[in-house]
Amino acid sequence: MSAEPKGGLIYQQMPKITGEVGAVAKSRRNQQQGYQFRGIDDLYAALQGLLAGHGVTVVPQVLEYKREERPSKSGGILVSTLALVKHVFYASDGSSLEAITLGEGMDSGDKSANKAMSGAMKYALIECFCVPTWDPDNDSENSSPQPAPKTSAPPKTTTTDST
Repeated sequence: MSAEPKGGLIYQQMPKITGEVGAVAKSRRNQQQGYQFRGIDDLYAALQGLLAGHGVTVVPQVLEYKREERPSKSGGILVSTLALVKHVFYASDGSSLEAITLGEGMDSGDKSANKAMSGAMKYALIECFCVPTWDPDNDSENSSPQPAPKTSAPPKTTTTDST
């Protein structure tokens, strides 16, 4: 029987999953802003069977979050949440690998934190498993948006550190 490589099984299973996952296209469309995207469910659909098949589980933990209230175009209030999330990928032998991502969500109801968590998970999966889109326009070098000047009144902010 051969000994496991230093670091444990997680360092064998993660590359196997990366090699098997393939591209996840940006097949969804945001109707309000008119852009294509791939949602968290697209990533879950592509990776769930592979993660289970290779005995890998991912557990998220919110490290920090910040909430702001912002005015909406219609005069209502939008809640924006930024969440710094640690994702720990575990293999069946207990070995693990951590990834920390930032998620952002905005909602007029009570879903901004859920959206931030989904965004953080989506990018943890994309980055850790190198999930391509096969979209040549996806490169950040293809666009350079121009920000508007900052307003003088700071947004209402709540910050917590749960560590």
